[in-house]
Amino acid sequence: VPIAERTLLDRWILSRLQELIAVVRDRLLDFDSGGAARTIESFVVDELSNWYIRRNRRRFWKSESDRDKAAAYLTLYEVLVTLTKLLAPFTPFITEEMYQNLVRSVDATAPASVHLNDYPDADQAKVDAQLTRDMAALLQVVALGRSARSGAGVKVRQPLPRVLVGSRRGDVAAVERLADQLVDELNVKAFEVMERPEEFVTYTIRPNLPVLGPKYGRLLGAVRRALDAEDPARVARLQRAGRPVPLTVDGEVVELQPDELLVDVVSAPGFAVAEDRDFIVALDLTLTPELRLEGLARDVVRGVQDARKNAGLRMEDTIVTVYQAHGEVAEAIERFADYVRAETLSEDLHPGDPSAEGAYTEEIKVGKDRVLVGIRPTGRTTTAVGGGEEVYGVLE
Repeated sequence: VPIAERTLLDRWILSRLQELIAVVRDRLLDFDSGGAARTIESFVVDELSNWYIRRNRRRFWKSESDRDKAAAYLTLYEVLVTLTKLLAPFTPFITEEMYQNLVRSVDATAPASVHLNDYPDADQAKVDAQLTRDMAALLQVVALGRSARSGAGVKVRQPLPRVLVGSRRGDVAAVERLADQLVDELNVKAFEVMERPEEFVTYTIRPNLPVLGPKYGRLLGAVRRALDAEDPARVARLQRAGRPVPLTVDGEVVELQPDELLVDVVSAPGFAVAEDRDFIVALDLTLTPELRLEGLARDVVRGVQDARKNAGLRMEDTIVTVYQAHGEVAEAIERFADYVRAETLSEDLHPGDPSAEGAYTEEIKVGKDRVLVGIRPTGRTTTAVGGGEEVYGVLE
């Protein structure tokens, strides 16, 4: 599958791989082996594993052996083989084992050892600088969105109506181009550009007394009064940018350093806000009855996946699922039955007495309730695992 015909995420990871090769070569030529190794580690953990593979789990697991699935495997294979060669000088034995498994097992004409290959050279034709910048902005916004969720105590499985993204000095257009990735990753229904950040957040500015007290002594009271007279948003913006904040105190200009100020961010009612120097992200916390039920259905999926794991089932085993639920939880399962069946590989999903059907039973937590579920393997398997790594409950 030509690279131009692969997905955006495929093209991005291959572009980042070439940039990684260039950085690692430069650092090795500078005798900075530690810096080179840390760069590889960051790529593998943050970009390859926590983003590319996780975002593409459905492509890897779907049953159709189509062009899209082939593109996903081709891309991942190229990245893994290249990483094996990049890592060979650092971890010679494990990379030799990886090379034999990945390369020699399918290509007897390849060099007999990973250490007999040339060290990788960056292919600039595969570098897409614009896509790299766009994805870097998206990852920055995703991190802020996760922080906003965490600060509000709203779990990832609970869908939210929308996310709004505003610019401090970052490129919102880049995030807008990748909005479908953002919406899916943050589990929200819609993306909007934030036109007026001041509608979603206010600031409280306080002097860092342990630092300012010894520095200004008796002038501290005048400094506090001058600080109170300033626009909190302006002070917060300067502090966040790492710049000093000028104040006029008793007719003289003094500059407060960023570490001499404490900035408290206050979200507008009904929103969870997080920001950095480049972006401000606001999550709308309004929960409709439909969103609440969808969140409960996702809790059910998580609980059944944990029960599958505890029962010793393989990821590809299909099951029959029986449950005892009442109220909103029962309504959620009924409303989102197709979703629950697909994500848990349940060929049959119905209410009943789990203990009476000879199934493995387990009590799972759904919202604030406890639900008894029973799962029984059907004896059949599938490669269409709906949730990928969600199967064993490690999405969060």
